[in-house]
Amino acid sequence: MQHLKEKGPFLPPASLRLLVPPLRLVSAALWQVVQRRDVMDYGMVEEFVVTVLDIVPDLMSYRDKVQLIMGLRAQLVLKLLHSEHLADSETIQPHLNRMKTCTITHRDNQICDPEVEASESNFLKLIQTLLEDPVERQRFFQVSD
Repeated sequence: MQHLKEKGPFLPPASLRLLVPPLRLVSAALWQVVQRRDVMDYGMVEEFVVTVLDIVPDLMSYRDKVQLIMGLRAQLVLKLLHSEHLADSETIQPHLNRMKTCTITHRDNQICDPEVEASESNFLKLIQTLLEDPVERQRFFQVSD
């Protein structure tokens, strides 16, 4: 029982077989979200990825895990910024707050990766610039469209 308190939920491999059918169904539905590029639903994909990685932590490396989660969050933030009526600090700030990669790493007691930290920092600076400068935002999305 002490093991569960320290590490969180852990399922023995034999128990994972019971989850396979629902897991397949959920992963297929979320794959459709990704294929359709329904960016506004990427939060559900992120929650699924985090849950799966909490249960099976060795499924991905730390760097891959953080890049995937940050990429999903970044796509959502950029989508919000691209939308004129949603491109304000009040709407975007909660999503930026979630991009703190060290909270992801501390949950696993891992050390922060300087390259990942630099990516996060550069992205946050870009978003701040795009929030503050409408001309730069228009130019950014014109080039990326």
